[in-house]
Amino acid sequence: MPKAPKQKSKSLIHPNSRKALQLARSTHKHHKKLDKIKEKASKLDGVVKKLLWFQENMDDQITYYDRPILEDLVERYLQRFTDELEQISIIQNVGCRNSTQHHARERAITIAQEHEAMLFNSAGIEIPDLLNAEFVRKFKTWNGEAKSLPKLKLIKFAKAKSNTIVNTSRS
Repeated sequence: MPKAPKQKSKSLIHPNSRKALQLARSTHKHHKKLDKIKEKASKLDGVVKKLLWFQENMDDQITYYDRPILEDLVERYLQRFTDELEQISIIQNVGCRNSTQHHARERAITIAQEHEAMLFNSAGIEIPDLLNAEFVRKFKTWNGEAKSLPKLKLIKFAKAKSNTIVNTSRS
């Protein structure tokens, strides 16, 4: 009768050994790399969603946008969640219970709206360059893929300040 082949048993590694520390470092490094990839993908997904909203809500007859029309478009973009907030408030008001079922989503929406409104009123919100007629033509044909994001030109667009001139000189 032939001998049974020897099976290599996985030897246990002592938790304080150098090999255990090496394995812990490599798994930690791998998890950090995966987290960075997920974070970058979620940022790109947010930008793609924003650009798709602008592409869907553009007027087909307009070849380029001037500043007042673009401000109206950005204002509509800032108010894009009002229907969802109304639905959440209706659900919460149904019955006589104090429902916090959609509270996290409602809070996330309000925080995003406040942040975007603050950007629009101060430094500027990042939007596609719809002031350029050539870019508008390209943007209308964009297929919505994140791979082609570097080809798209984004600008920081802020709300126009009032043009009232304050006379500070004394005569």
